Amino acid sequence: MATKNVRVDFGERRIGIDVPESAAVCEFQDPPLIEDPAAAVRSALARPLGAAPLAEQAKPGMKVAIGFDDVTRPSLPARLILPAIVDELSRAGVRDEDMLFVGGCSNHRKNTRSELAAHLGPEIFNRFWPLGRIRNHDCYDPQGLKYFGITGSGRVVEHHREFAEADLQIYQGNVSSQAWKGYTGTGVVIGLASTRSIASHHSINVVPAPAGKKPAGGARPPGVKPEMTAYLEQATGKRVFYVNAITGSGGRLAGVFAGHANGVTPPAWELAERLFTVEAPQADVLVVGLAQSYSYGNSNNTLIGAVGALVPPRFSPRAPVLREGGVVIALSPSNGVIDRERYPSYQDVIDLYGRYHSVRALVDHEPEFDARPQYRQQYTHGHGYPPLHPFWLMYELEYTLERAAAVIMAGTTNPGAYRGLGLATAPDFAAAWKMAAKHVGPNPLTVVAPTFFSRPRIKFGVNA
Repeated sequence: MATKNVRVDFGERRIGIDVPESAAVCEFQDPPLIEDPAAAVRSALARPLGAAPLAEQAKPGMKVAIGFDDVTRPSLPARLILPAIVDELSRAGVRDEDMLFVGGCSNHRKNTRSELAAHLGPEIFNRFWPLGRIRNHDCYDPQGLKYFGITGSGRVVEHHREFAEADLQIYQGNVSSQAWKGYTGTGVVIGLASTRSIASHHSINVVPAPAGKKPAGGARPPGVKPEMTAYLEQATGKRVFYVNAITGSGGRLAGVFAGHANGVTPPAWELAERLFTVEAPQADVLVVGLAQSYSYGNSNNTLIGAVGALVPPRFSPRAPVLREGGVVIALSPSNGVIDRERYPSYQDVIDLYGRYHSVRALVDHEPEFDARPQYRQQYTHGHGYPPLHPFWLMYELEYTLERAAAVIMAGTTNPGAYRGLGLATAPDFAAAWKMAAKHVGPNPLTVVAPTFFSRPRIKFGVNA
């Protein structure tokens, strides 16, 4: 069999692997990026979509809340967009002490002071941190949250109180690929939500696969963000002014859209689909290189490593990129070590899965874990992830665990940690390839995603 060498992510470095000559290599390629990003941001603020210019909305004496995506998203857009927003507000007569910056941590951990400084940049951080005007969202704080009600499809609307009560609400976000047909952006109803709110739509009945989103009657419920946004707008009588960025490699600006949610979403998603969709065949073997850090932290963490191996097949909106009974090979030197201070409940949820070997069996344990004081304390007084976060990551794994004949973690130095999650292991790619051949034969149709997590995430454009 003729082969070619492809360089793929492998922790902190890249390594070469030999794959069939016919293998499709799918990775993000930068489009022409915006030459003058600062000018593009100013133009977006001055000519927003479906909204009055920000300068016309801001008035002296207003309390203004400015939310922003947390450090799991690129920092360059925040450093570019937030100063421009502040300039507009200041020129309109809004005082610094009347501006509040809220990190949209969602159900992630709270960001440290140094992380916020690096993410926001010195211009914003040094100006507003000494005033106490930069804060992390707290998804558990009863005093800091405000309950608005429950939507028609059962989603809890409970969000950051000060943001919701501000005279003017602004949110800086990023538009990137997420599983199935969706993209991120317009993030208030996620980034500034309570745990109870997020749990109402990050459930086992929603996360695993598109089919799981259909109730017994067969009708698909409305999208989470459109439904919750409309409910929140009606409850508060206010509309959030969004500034959403689409970025290329290194967080450099490829597009920027300002305005209300229903104005910015269609053009942003249209551009995102053009930029992030990479045509691909349906694969017998999907090969994914894993960077050292992505999504929620270091890939040495067993569950983060497993997410790296098992989540990419979900980024396939038209038809599955991995055929039923195919094989995933993920390459990573992960040592399977979980930082208990940063991820207090992760290992315990993994151990719980080991009792059942069923993702769905975990659901009944959510209330118990959510109430454990040691987890809550590390979230509230430290920088640990909230207790339910690993449950939702586990739900993301179910689709590929059930679809694939095998998922092989190649290169891990702690094979036992991954076998406990239902993954096979191999010392290197060559050994993993031999294992895969037992399931798919000697000449499998192969798709390689060498930089799926180190570059902007792609969607596999597979035609049925």
